[in-house]
Formats: sequence, C-alpha cells, structure tokens
Amino acid sequence: MKSLQLVILLCGSLLLSACVTTIESRLTRKADPVKAVDNYTQLGLAYIAQGKYDIARARLNRALEINSDYAPANNAMALLLQSEQEPELAEEYFLISIDLDDDFSQGQYNYGMFLMQHKRYSEACKYLDNAARDVEYQQRGRAYQNLGLCYYRNNQIDLAISTFERTLKTQRFNIPVLVNITTLLMEAERYEEAMAYYERFLRIVEREQGQHSSNSLWIGIKLAKHFESDDQGKQLVSLLKQNFPKSKEYKLYKASI
Repeated sequence: MKSLQLVILLCGSLLLSACVTTIESRLTRKADPVKAVDNYTQLGLAYIAQGKYDIARARLNRALEINSDYAPANNAMALLLQSEQEPELAEEYFLISIDLDDDFSQGQYNYGMFLMQHKRYSEACKYLDNAARDVEYQQRGRAYQNLGLCYYRNNQIDLAISTFERTLKTQRFNIPVLVNITTLLMEAERYEEAMAYYERFLRIVEREQGQHSSNSLWIGIKLAKHFESDDQGKQLVSLLKQNFPKSKEYKLYKASI
C-alpha cells in the first residue's frame, strides 16, 4: 500500500492554465493586501501543480513580502521546496506555518504527508490526526484515509483498522480503504469481517463503479480459499490470469498451488 501524494490545485487540472491567467489579471486590480496575499498564494500553488517552480517562487515571495505571517503562504512555500527536493528547508516552512496557525488544517495535513514521505510515522500520525479531527476541513476523508495508512506503517494495526472503519462510515464506497481494511482484517485472522468489506467492494465492481487490481483479486482468492468458495475462487483466478499475468500477485498464486 502506498500513500497518496497531495497536489493542491486552485482549479481543475484541465482548466489550470486559464485559471492562472484569469487570476494574474485580477491581481493588478486588487488593492486589498488580505486579498492580494491570498491570490499570490493561490497562484503559487497553481504554478507548483504545473511544475513551473520559478514562477511559483516569485508569486510566493510576493505573498510573503505582503504578509510574512500568513500561514497558507508559508505552507505553500514548504510545498514548493518539497517539490524541489529541499526537505530541510521545506520542513522549516511547514513548522512556521503550523506555529502561525495551528488551526490551519491544510498545513497540518501537508506536514503529516511530508513526514510520511520521510518515514517519520509517529510524528506524521499526530499531524494527520489533527487535520482529520477538523469537521470543517474539506479533505477530512482523505486525512482519515492517510491516517489509517500511517498507523499501519507505524505498526499500530488496531488503530489503523478503527480509522479505516471510521472513514467508511462517511465514504462507504472508498475502494482503497475497502481493500486496505480487508487486507488488515485478514492479517488479523478476522475473516468474517474481512469478507463483509470485500463483498461491499465486489458490489461496487459489479455496478461498474470501480475495478479490480491485481491486489484486490489476490485478496479475494485468499478469502475464497479460506471459506472454501471454489466457484468464486476460480472466477477471481481467471480474472487475475487474464488481466494481470505478469503481476507479483499472479506469481504468488502460482507458487501457492
């Protein structure tokens, strides 16, 4: 399992260039420093998403010139430095951002993901939990999802399971979480619970609202074997062989027979 990397976009990716151009033209008409610093920060984030780091730096430097104590601007500068492979400097700006405003959940989340990337899981879980606890945070579901992954990587399996369970109360059809919690419950030999979540995942696939991966098929094959569901097992094996013949999961299957 791998964590999701956060990319903050000001607009949808397909409209990003037009969006940036529109905001650039508006900046010349914004005399309000509060609006200006926010606009420059958003522009910086948009240019980071485009990979235009030099332009992003210019916009973020302008934002910080207007207000060096603006937490989102410091957070955006941290993301830029992270993108430029400058982790020590990035961390300095992440910490400045959080110190300026510890209620800024996006900053808490971004720093948590940064720490995850550097395998500092105990610290990462703390900041992801802070973001997940904010009921107003728009990416709260994603924060819970990555918090569960963080607990897993920190060998806190029970916390990982309970966090994934909480995620699924509000995101019943979150495929990565369904697959992850199924895997963890299987590892804990809680097969009945694992099968319940896996069957929910299968219903999503049957409605063509999601699709199998080699991992999800291999999980299903192992569950079918445990419950002696030969027909289901054969069907999943056929899909694994047909769609993922070179996958490590198919190699594991062949080694198991």
